[in-house]
Amino acid sequence: MTGIQVANNIKAERIRAGIIIDQLCLDLDISKPTYIAYEKDASKIQTLTLLKLADYFKCDINMFFYKK
Repeated sequence: MTGIQVANNIKAERIRAGIIIDQLCLDLDISKPTYIAYEKDASKIQTLTLLKLADYFKCDINMFFYKK
């Protein structure tokens, strides 16, 4: 598992859920530049943030770590 895999999976889950970045950032109180950095693997994502994203997308956190 690599950081880029996690980043790709976060983006894929967001797209699958049909959520735009602006709405996600507003709902989770994450700055847009920070979130974009997560999707580009340009910033290390904290476990707590991954838990929030999993809850938001209604998926298991492990989903972010596996190749799809």
